[in-house]
Amino acid sequence: MGTLPCADCAGIRTSLTLYTMGQGGLPLVYRMTRVHLGTPSGDRGEEYIGPWSRIDAGAGETVRIEPHDDARRSSFRRAGADRLVLLDRSEQPIATRQDLALVRDRGADAARLTVPRTLFRGTLRRDAGKLRFAPCGGGKPFDARDVSAESVITAAITDAGFDTRGAIYLEAWGERRDGELQLERLNRAGRDLACPTSALGLAAHGNAPSWRLESDRQAVRFSGEGGESLNMPPLPLSWRWPVGRPDRAEAVLAGATESATLRLRLFRQICRDVSTGTVHGFGAALAVTRAGPPVEYTGCGHLGNEALY
Repeated sequence: MGTLPCADCAGIRTSLTLYTMGQGGLPLVYRMTRVHLGTPSGDRGEEYIGPWSRIDAGAGETVRIEPHDDARRSSFRRAGADRLVLLDRSEQPIATRQDLALVRDRGADAARLTVPRTLFRGTLRRDAGKLRFAPCGGGKPFDARDVSAESVITAAITDAGFDTRGAIYLEAWGERRDGELQLERLNRAGRDLACPTSALGLAAHGNAPSWRLESDRQAVRFSGEGGESLNMPPLPLSWRWPVGRPDRAEAVLAGATESATLRLRLFRQICRDVSTGTVHGFGAALAVTRAGPPVEYTGCGHLGNEALY
């Protein structure tokens, strides 16, 4: 924990937790809260969850936050067991008298990693005035109820043709209580969709121009009109949201090769694909940069096996 310098505020109060896995301490994810103090609009904070890595493990190791995203990457040098010191963009020491250290608070409990929400996939039907949900995999159907803000799930599936057919494929995050599925947030829905057969992490697509991006454990694959394509190694997803408002979380997938960079942003929005009639719980904004300025695309997105925090 500590307060880092800020060019246009009184300081950035920062809390950073690094989660590891296994006895070897393999980097898993980080969780960070940054509060810009004394801005014209008051204290303004954001929370983050994403990947981190370490270089030259040991007393002089470097900790990289968001190692795949040049726009958001920050680095720290370990200075003893309880201190991390902020480095510049080239991962060199910063010549300043200001305090650049985050210091371990041994009296504080480590922030608990948020448990991802449960994504339910299956067919939603209307039966005698009630909603019934039959999950993928052949499980027993159970009652369902839309508890989303302003009943946006009901509005979205109505737009996708639920009322005309009386049944629709639905993916939504929610919780089972007393035998009833409470639907809280839409992932996607459509009359022509079906239970997934592949382990896709996320997907986004758009029209005019036509484009598609898919991410899984093997690769990130982008394709566009005219045979344009770009493949990258698998990339982790990062999340950010205003302090205390995880319902406004946005996700970023960013990476680079020797000849191109790619940056996908997924944000909460009911998005309708006019070419298929499906509805999605995320809007998508993609920028692909090769030689010259970035080419920007917009469309819809949904999560597969990627977690929603």
